[in-house]
This record gives sequence, structure tokens and C-alpha cells, in this order.
Amino acid sequence: MKKERKRIQESSESKGITLVALVITIIIIIILATVAISFVFGENGLIKRAEDASEMYANDTEYTEGSLTNVESYINDILIGVGGSGGGNPPSGNIDPGTGWDLDKVTKVVSDDDVTVPVPIGYTASKATREKSVISGFVIYEGTGEVNDRNMEEAKKTRNQFVWVPVDDINEMARIAQNGGVDNNGRTNYQGKLYDFNSSGAKEMTQKNYREPDVVTDYDNQKEYVTDILGLADSDALKTQLQEEFNEMIESVDTYGGFYIGRYETGNLVSEAGTKPVVVKDNNDNNNVNWYYIYLNSKLVKMNDNVESTMIWGSMWDRTLIWLAETNKESNGLYGKSYSEIYHSSSWGNYSNSSGDAAVEGAGERQATGFS
Repeated sequence: MKKERKRIQESSESKGITLVALVITIIIIIILATVAISFVFGENGLIKRAEDASEMYANDTEYTEGSLTNVESYINDILIGVGGSGGGNPPSGNIDPGTGWDLDKVTKVVSDDDVTVPVPIGYTASKATREKSVISGFVIYEGTGEVNDRNMEEAKKTRNQFVWVPVDDINEMARIAQNGGVDNNGRTNYQGKLYDFNSSGAKEMTQKNYREPDVVTDYDNQKEYVTDILGLADSDALKTQLQEEFNEMIESVDTYGGFYIGRYETGNLVSEAGTKPVVVKDNNDNNNVNWYYIYLNSKLVKMNDNVESTMIWGSMWDRTLIWLAETNKESNGLYGKSYSEIYHSSSWGNYSNSSGDAAVEGAGERQATGFS
């Protein structure tokens, strides 16, 4: 892994960083839901828009093929979650010359394994054992109070927390959209790379029916979802917004060399707008909830206006799985998971037929977050 994340290209616009609070409940009766947080420049640009917009990707709609080329002066405008050559807010003026990070938004923290990680202002890098290195899981907590071995267990239950997922090459996650074009902020349109996993590795899927961002017309044409919940005119407006948000997320990942993913399944999910979800241990409130409410409320996970939260994209989730496998190989099995364990996770996941270390009392039933 690189010791210092480098920008792939230069940009005059603002830079941001993406944290992902993933709602991946391994229990099969719970839906897969996630939250992401992105560090944005400016006061209201992306954050304000994100509160009014919706983001959703669908694996079963068209996934158009394309190829990602080297997008030098422009890629940063699409790879963050904010900013862009045709819109956004100007940089703060405190841009780090070595990384391109906005030091008014993030702090450079060196992990125990000597990796420079961007920690958003308003969040705290853990000082607890096994939470300080990237290879074992670099953890940040919401708020500014120190987290160490003495108070870690309490902090896990009371403060939202995220784990850093490094991305050395943005080409692993995205390519220029086949149909090209730019969004309303002047950013080139990108599409995510999705992967098919087996017991020995991961292969990029190129079938046209796998694509993000996109909409599921069976649902996204229904007024009670798109208009009544999201406040958008129709599925075309949703698709436009999803493309903008995807471009912004990719920009963030490229600029900061990675993203943060939620340490636990997202809790406090309700079918009502305005309730802030949580990413903490021992939460039991993770019932099935309408996707559109999850999307809206996921935006509320952010701690402050330095960040933005959102549901995770498929390309982010796939990158997380690949990173776990890469980490497992690099650590000789000490950390992460092998491709075999990822593909067949009944030995460590919470399933009705859990086996091995996962076959403990209570396995197969819905449990509080952090159970397995």
C-alpha cells in the first residue's frame, strides 16, 4: 500500500473525501443498506444538493460498457463528492502541496503502519490497539474526544465510527461512461466498475445489464417514491441526480486515495424522513425500511459540513471486498478475508447455516450490530 496517497491529477476546484457508513447486515432477513460520508469544500454546494436529492444504484439495470482513459486536468472534478470544473465552490486556499488535500477540511494522520490518512476535522483517529493501522483497520470516531484502550468499548456503542478503505488507483472503481457527456456541474460522467467474485478472485463484470449509476424504472417511476419521498419530478430527475453524485464521489476517492466505510450495519433506520441513523455496536434497530427513506436519512449521518454521508455504491462495496482480500494476502492471513472466505462466508458470517467460528449461540437469528 502506498505510504502517501497521491492525487491522480490536478484541479482548480474543491476537493473532498468520502466516508462510507455501510449497512451490510449479513443476516439474510435484513436488507443491504449503507451510508457514506464525504468531505466537501464550500458551505452549501454539495451538502445542500445532497439533502434534496436521491442516490440509488441498481445492479439489475443496464450497465453500459466503456473505457476509463487518463483524464488529467478533469478527473479530480469528478472524483470527490464535491466541486467540479463547471461548478462548486473555490478551494479554501489551504491546499496541501504534497497531497492536494484541503487542510481546512482534513488533518493528515500517519498510521502505525506508516500510511498518511486523511482524517476529517470533527472526527477522531482512534488510539486504541488494532485500530491505528490501515492493514488492521484504521478507525475514526465521530467527535473530538480521544478513543483509547480504556474507553474504546464504550465509544463503539455511542459514537459513529468508520474504517478507511484505501484506493491506490481510481481505475479500479470507475471508467468514463460509455455515452460520455458531462453533468450539470461540468464534470465528465463516470460509471462504476462492478465485480463478480469466486473463491479465487474477482473479475470485472462487463455485461450491459450491470451498470451504476442508474434507476430501477419499476420503482423509480412511482410517484409515492420519487416525488412524495424524494421530492423529485420523475425517474429522469433521479437518474440525473445519481449521476452527479456518483461523479462527485469518484472525485473524492481519487483526491484522497480512498474512502471510509461504516464499521457496523447502519441502525436507527425508519420509514420517516429526518431521523439520523447510527453506525455503532449493539444496535438492534435495523429493520427492513423503504429504500428511499434509507437514502434520505443516510445523508444525516454526517457530523458536520466538512463531510457528506450517503448510501454506499456497488463499486465501493466491491472495492472493499477486494481490499479485504488484498489485506489478507499481505498480512499472511492475519487481517482481512481470503477470496474463499468472502465467497463462502458461512464460517464467519451470521447465517441460518453458520459453521465454524460463526456457529455460536444465537447465530442465524437477527442480532445486534457487531454480533459476528
